[in-house]
Amino acid sequence: MSSTSQPTDTRAVVEALSYHDCPLDRTPARDDAVLAAYKYLLTHRTVSRLGLVGNVYPQRDGGLGPSEWYEALVAPLLSELPGVSPPGPGTALWRYVSE
Repeated sequence: MSSTSQPTDTRAVVEALSYHDCPLDRTPARDDAVLAAYKYLLTHRTVSRLGLVGNVYPQRDGGLGPSEWYEALVAPLLSELPGVSPPGPGTALWRYVSE
C-alpha cells in the first residue's frame, strides 16, 4: 500500500477483524456497521463520536441501540483498522492517517 492509498478491499479488512476486544457476537449486520463507519472515516478523514452516530448509525445500526453501537461495536473495532487513529487525550476526533 502506498503512503497515500486507502485499503483496496475495505470489506476484507473488516471481515478479518477478530472481535477479540468486542463484547458482542459477530454478525453480518455488525460487520456492515463497522465497514460503514470505516468508509465514512476514510471519506471524511476526521469524525467525532456524534458524527459517526448521526451519520452512520441510522443506516447501519447492527441491531443495537446508539450507545451500545458506538461503545461496544464501533469504537473497539474501528481502532483496529489500518490507518485509524482513535480519539485520545486532547481530542474527540477519530482520524484516518494514510499509512
